[in-house]
Amino acid sequence: MIDFRNLTSFQKRYIPIFVSIGIVFVISLILIFTYPMMTKQMITDPENKTQKSGWPVRLAAPYIDMSSWVDPSKAYSLNGAPDLGKLSDESGFKYFNLGFINPDMQKPLDSNGKIRWGWGGYYSLSEEGNDGYQYQGIATSLENLRKRGGDYTISIGGQLGDAPWKVTQNQTALEDFYLDVINTYKIKRLDLDIEESNQDQDQNIVNARAIKNVQDKTKIEITLTIPIMPSGWEQKQINIIKAYLEAGVDVTIINSMTMCYGTGVYENEDYGTASVRAIRNSVKQLKHIYANLGFQLSDEQAYLKTGATFSIGYESNLYPIFTTEMANTIVNDAIEHNYGLISMWSVNRDAILESNKAISKQYTFTNILQRYSQDNH
Repeated sequence: MIDFRNLTSFQKRYIPIFVSIGIVFVISLILIFTYPMMTKQMITDPENKTQKSGWPVRLAAPYIDMSSWVDPSKAYSLNGAPDLGKLSDESGFKYFNLGFINPDMQKPLDSNGKIRWGWGGYYSLSEEGNDGYQYQGIATSLENLRKRGGDYTISIGGQLGDAPWKVTQNQTALEDFYLDVINTYKIKRLDLDIEESNQDQDQNIVNARAIKNVQDKTKIEITLTIPIMPSGWEQKQINIIKAYLEAGVDVTIINSMTMCYGTGVYENEDYGTASVRAIRNSVKQLKHIYANLGFQLSDEQAYLKTGATFSIGYESNLYPIFTTEMANTIVNDAIEHNYGLISMWSVNRDAILESNKAISKQYTFTNILQRYSQDNH
């Protein structure tokens, strides 16, 4: 310990400066050696065929709404839940994105601040709140898929209801929620579907810290699903991506919702070509984001971290009907550039578990998406 009482005026003036310089030097060395290691783990090696979890580096995996009621009189229903086993047998899909788990819509937090969650935002559709009927159908459905060697991502968020990071900014409560979901369903990949209503920057920064801690404990793969326009991500979405990467989260896929563009398309441009334009612009943006983090992504690496999810058939009278021709345009580009993920919303529509006025034949879009699964490029 330095006794400042016995120092000259020169020493009193400059020793603190030298000490400060030394501290900065040590911190710089730590960052130099640890930051590249942190960044490198975020990058997919194009030579690998599988992720650390065993999931394919490139795959087709459609979304399905697990809380959407299926008439129990139908062969695809398990107590009102869609039967993933039967759907996998018929469609050939091995992997699915399951939507959505959210805080309970009526009472999102208990008296201790713990998140009360369930499928579709219904606490009754959870292990704790088990309604004894529909939830049992969901549990059996998940088991049926895994019995066939398939697997699933669970998606948190979605368009309806509030995401967990919106109902609480208590980081411990968020971590406990994610650990509960991960442990309950023994999943290897978790998707954060961050729609417009859940894109508050400060809330996502807190959530990113929670996800980082959960990932450190469980090694869970994380995907981000976010809106996009044909011109690419808007600044709000870029800020969200940065929030998770800067928190140190290893993001496996950034999945763009290539849909609902409104006036964002060019004249004489359909949603297929607009989606390809969106993805190509996002790849440029992704490379720039990573460059600012100190890592140069190749085009191949950027595409392997890219997902595209289109919304099939009729969405609403605000948007054009999404056709099979549009789907083929996107899948062709995915095959050419090796997207990390190609997906669609939703199996409920394509298997006609629910009516959609633009879809009259089962698995029309499935057959197109399966071209990506079967391609060996």
